[in-house]
Amino acid sequence: MSTPKKHNIWLMLIVICLGGSIIYIFPYLQYTFYDSMMAELNFSNTQMGNILSIYGALNLIAYFMGGIIADRFPSRILITFSLIVTGISGFWFATFPSYTEMVIISIIWSLATIFTYWPAMIKAVKLLGSSDVQGRLFGFREALNSLGSLILSTVAMWVFTSGGENFRGVVIFYSAAYIVIGVISFIFLPKKDLEEDKPKQSIFAGLGYVLKNPTIWMIGFIIFFGYAVGSTMGRLTPYLTSVYKMGVTTAGIVGIINTYGVGNIGAVAGGLITDKMKSSTRFLKWCFVIMAVLLAAFVAIPGVPSFLVIAIIMGLTVRLVQTAVRGVYFVPLDEAKIPTEYLGTAAGVVSVIGFSPDAFLFTIYGRLIDNMSEAAGYKLMFGALILFCAIGFVLTVALTKRLKKEQA
Repeated sequence: MSTPKKHNIWLMLIVICLGGSIIYIFPYLQYTFYDSMMAELNFSNTQMGNILSIYGALNLIAYFMGGIIADRFPSRILITFSLIVTGISGFWFATFPSYTEMVIISIIWSLATIFTYWPAMIKAVKLLGSSDVQGRLFGFREALNSLGSLILSTVAMWVFTSGGENFRGVVIFYSAAYIVIGVISFIFLPKKDLEEDKPKQSIFAGLGYVLKNPTIWMIGFIIFFGYAVGSTMGRLTPYLTSVYKMGVTTAGIVGIINTYGVGNIGAVAGGLITDKMKSSTRFLKWCFVIMAVLLAAFVAIPGVPSFLVIAIIMGLTVRLVQTAVRGVYFVPLDEAKIPTEYLGTAAGVVSVIGFSPDAFLFTIYGRLIDNMSEAAGYKLMFGALILFCAIGFVLTVALTKRLKKEQA
């Protein structure tokens, strides 16, 4: 991308974040409206998990190939296409189709939200500023995404409650919003990412470089364990409704705060602290320690309604720290000094590794809950995250040492 004028950087970031605030709402809508969605579609817990797992499995291919595409085509075109296609598919979703049709819709979502969107967006943000502001750019990206999602979800919750738990109205509202934001992105994002005289690379240029780079793999697995914590904590709402008997409306509010609200604080704090520490890996290391301690306390809370408030507070606190981690996921790519022309490919490969939990975790969780008591299934699910944090801690320590050695 041509270096943007300073006064345009934040405008472009805001426009990018408008898309980011909504792009993943449909694939993960069950985080907020799990019970209503399951009832309207007449799905089992396993089928609900399968929908997310199918989406996640396809994403592994989409992340990889999307990274290569992002190094070849303008972000403006890819982002606009992604938003409008997802919005159109939402009107099909609003008919509450069969399980087979929902599988097809999930395939469309994988293509539109990952293949043509994710690496292009990461590259667009990365090229907005120099190394000394990467933490801020990615932290504010995450926060602005969360803020936009919170606003959209608040309106969606109003649509849901004012219409007597009108889930169809929620889907239609989001579908229209996708298309409108897609048009805004087309109007305001720059036409070109790269200088006009930049030589075109082979479509697989840099792939060998990226795959042979151990640092890329380490960054990918750090994201893997941090993302697994966030994905699992996305099930906080159904956990509270099933085990602590929280009401549906309250569950929707907690779901919105959990999914979008706490990110406004966590991501900004994470970005600012990372720039202050001048090392995202050091910051991530301590976040894994803090999350492990909080998760141990969260799992220890008795699963009875009288402890509902404590469970909500502890669950949201874990999520707060995890959003700080999520806000700086991709800053280590800058510390690794990946050549600009390979950034899209690097982001794609890292994303394949980092977001692969989506390919299997949700099916495992769905079967656990269907085959065990709900309380036992959820306790086991959240307890496993303590181990994930321990592995993440070891990886960040190793990556910090590797980067120091490379710099020396």
